[in-house]
Amino acid sequence: MCGIVGIIRPGKNDPVPEIKNALKILQHRGPDDNGVWSDIAVQDQIAYSIGLGHARLSIIDLSERGHQPMVGIDGLIIILNGEIYNYLELKNELSDSGYAFTTNTDTEVVLNAFHCWGEQCVERFIGMWAFAIWNGRQLFLSRDRLGKKPFYYHHNETTGFMAFASEIKALKVIEGVPWQPDERTVFRYLAFGEMEREGATFFSGIKELLPGCSLTFLPGQKQFAPRRFWKISDDEIDIDEREAVLKTSELLHDSVRLRLRSDAPLGLSLSGGLDSSMLLAVINELGIDSVPVFTAGYQEPGYNETRYIHMANDYFSCKPHFTETGIDHFVNDFEKLIYHLDQPSKLPGPYSQWRVAELAGNHVKVLIDGQGADELAGGYMYFLPVMWKNSSVRQKIKQFPDLMLTILANRHMFTQYPLSAIWERVRGKGRSNQYLPLQEQWRSDFISERPEWEIVSDINDMIRKSITSTSLPALLRYGDRNTMAFGVENRCPFLDHRLVEFVASLPADMKIRNGTTKWIFRVIAKGRIPDKIFKRRLKMGFPTPVGEWLRNNLSVSARQWLVSYNDFDNFSRWVDSSKVLSIFDEHTSGKKDHQALLWRILSIGAWVKGAGL
Repeated sequence: MCGIVGIIRPGKNDPVPEIKNALKILQHRGPDDNGVWSDIAVQDQIAYSIGLGHARLSIIDLSERGHQPMVGIDGLIIILNGEIYNYLELKNELSDSGYAFTTNTDTEVVLNAFHCWGEQCVERFIGMWAFAIWNGRQLFLSRDRLGKKPFYYHHNETTGFMAFASEIKALKVIEGVPWQPDERTVFRYLAFGEMEREGATFFSGIKELLPGCSLTFLPGQKQFAPRRFWKISDDEIDIDEREAVLKTSELLHDSVRLRLRSDAPLGLSLSGGLDSSMLLAVINELGIDSVPVFTAGYQEPGYNETRYIHMANDYFSCKPHFTETGIDHFVNDFEKLIYHLDQPSKLPGPYSQWRVAELAGNHVKVLIDGQGADELAGGYMYFLPVMWKNSSVRQKIKQFPDLMLTILANRHMFTQYPLSAIWERVRGKGRSNQYLPLQEQWRSDFISERPEWEIVSDINDMIRKSITSTSLPALLRYGDRNTMAFGVENRCPFLDHRLVEFVASLPADMKIRNGTTKWIFRVIAKGRIPDKIFKRRLKMGFPTPVGEWLRNNLSVSARQWLVSYNDFDNFSRWVDSSKVLSIFDEHTSGKKDHQALLWRILSIGAWVKGAGL
């Protein structure tokens, strides 16, 4: 929805110029309006300068009354990034308690909810958010349960200085924030393909507030610990299948209903798969016809879902918007993509989402998305080996035909991902001594590092990890940065916390049954979406043919990028470019498939360049 930035620093130096510079960097997140608030606070006889800034993307109450920072009862000041979808219900409840409202925004609802219920107000919210509220004495900071909206901060434990922002790049212009790579994180990314974990980022001294956490910060505070207000329960419920399907359907229906609340134009990201088609069906059932849908595709075989997209468009009478992508587009966009992602990505999939967001940005401000269904209900192929291992001999015999049909339908994975990477996923851990094109002196500093992958024997445990650490956090970062780069808000109905809590608690065989993934959602979708999409076993998941392009004209640009990245001291200290060129030759000749490794090398170079490291 927006971009936020804040500073609390010892002394009386005016923070407004720095806040304004940070907002310029965040302007893509909030092109409609911006505002700054500042003050001086005294804590233990020491003065602290405080500054809060907000870049607004107008979604609810498009009038100037939605301007932020917003002042509420008793001088409360808020900057909010996100949407509270049940704001109307909360507004009615607060009105009954005597609270008056001067706007139609969800922001004012958050302010009054905090005034009424204190820090526990977040437990009543259905939505996505990252916000800061100043009460004249301290800051209350909070991030939504699943981490849909970003929140990054730097805290100096010696001085008590604190700065935070929606995107890491905005912190670069704030004095006192270190701007250096976290080299251990960089190494683990290059060596093992690991992404951000447990609040760490690719930047030394910059952390993210973990999902489902809040914290209270006093000016000058030297130490603090975020408080978790939400987590996925490990408990599994005993429930009848019919009841489970009905409850899941009701929760999904209500989630979509709430996420259609918008005063700005709204559309849907359509892949032609089960998840986005199911969302289209629910939207139609809620009385909204001719939904604008947005899709990006490729000519390359194995990367084209056009057939299924046309089926969905015709079935639901959508307003289709399609953009075909080629090598020239990618060459033009690659470094911009990595800059907006703030940190590198594991695979090139985010580029497909980038193209969809760019297209949607020309037509709508809100984009409904199917993200989360695969993590929640075991939709990825790497869930299947765990299911197989946990099965009895009798179950294996019963499952085998269904499982083979699913594997055959997804054989494209063997061309899009190296066999070694697939095997590492099946085994549950990566190779710690694999050949890497890294400078030996730098690599020796991390000789004891080992991948954190582990063999998980329980489907539900694997699903919980997928939601909280191994998969979803990075995907949500991609989704937020890609859409916000074009001033579009991304909404994910499958990630309503009520739906997540319920489906996570269901027995594993209601998620994966035989070789059928996302069983619970497939049952709900039957008869509501085109039959060929319902029966579809093919799982693409934002495929991007970078590996094939590297064997064609992209090779020239990629080599040029590599040469230019070598001019940056950090990159040349980490990466042995001569070894990378040898890997390029092996890949382009078709002798070996190095696309995943080459993507990481190029991405880390683009990241160093874009971040000015």
